[in-house]
Amino acid sequence: MTGRRRVGYIDGLRAVAVLLVVAHHAVVASAAAPRSFLDNVLKHGNHGVDLFFVLSGFCLSYPTISALRHEGATVFDTARYAAHRVVRIVPPYWIAYAVILAFFVTILKLGFGRPDAMPYYYSTSDFLKQLFFIDVHTQFLNGSFWTLPIEFRWYFVFPVLLYVWTRSPAWFLAIAVATFGLSYAAGSLADVQALPAFMCGIIAAELCVRQTKLGLWPAIATVALAAVALLTTRSIGWHDGFNPSWYLCAFALVVWAGSSESVERLLSLRAIAFIGLASYSIYLMHQPVLAFLEEIGVNRWLAALAGVGVGIAFWALAERPFMSKSSVRHDLVSGFHRFFDACFSRAGVRRLVKLDDAV
Repeated sequence: MTGRRRVGYIDGLRAVAVLLVVAHHAVVASAAAPRSFLDNVLKHGNHGVDLFFVLSGFCLSYPTISALRHEGATVFDTARYAAHRVVRIVPPYWIAYAVILAFFVTILKLGFGRPDAMPYYYSTSDFLKQLFFIDVHTQFLNGSFWTLPIEFRWYFVFPVLLYVWTRSPAWFLAIAVATFGLSYAAGSLADVQALPAFMCGIIAAELCVRQTKLGLWPAIATVALAAVALLTTRSIGWHDGFNPSWYLCAFALVVWAGSSESVERLLSLRAIAFIGLASYSIYLMHQPVLAFLEEIGVNRWLAALAGVGVGIAFWALAERPFMSKSSVRHDLVSGFHRFFDACFSRAGVRRLVKLDDAV
């Protein structure tokens, strides 16, 4: 994402997503939760992850779709795309991994109990698997890390699905419908369950680029689907049963934010957009901090606030150097671009894929 839309409502939506996840962890970590109507609503805040997945599909596809629809053709550089994804995701994750591991060891050495967000045991195999986004029978150091392997694998599928969308939206929609159907039978196969959300993000990006006028329907759909999702979700576990209402609600919210000036202005407020800018770091860091503080008796909302604060500090110190207009980021992207370019060339994979506006 570039320009006004990145600074505005997209970062605002990221803030909504991460604050929902933080609220979920604050509620479920408390021994007294849920104890009110609000608690019963916020315990489903883990579906902020669904919104993150939709936004991932949106943000990755928006630049290409925008160039394609406005200029009639564009080139998708697979090597540069891969380099950007690695530099954007991996360094902050590895640093967060190291910090949380040190935190885990320190609190155990000091005699504190194990927070619920952290494992009872932790092996060398778990360490190595998480380091390289492998989640098969993996004990996660931080409970929130489970989404990162799914996101990372999505990066491999995305260029193919984007190409299908640009060539034949009908085939793309057929794949999406088939994936929705497969998700019901997939049990806890998270990759299959998550794929429709990413695909919804691509569709939302197309609607945004085309500035499709949908009136009040996105707002109505968002509210209605949120109600349906809350009423039909029996468990707070993300893996415990597939409920497409959450994905469709997230999709409707993204479309609504892009088509309503008032919602866009609200989500573009500087404080909200800033939380969204730091949302990846907040997501990486908040849960162990929150769980530990609640474990030693700190009020859950103060603990949640501390988790957000630690995430923002981590963003400033550890993530920001790998974001745009940073010399560190520029050097890393250039290096990985050359590396992937060489790898793709040796493998006979086309690095530059030309896309024409056939729709």
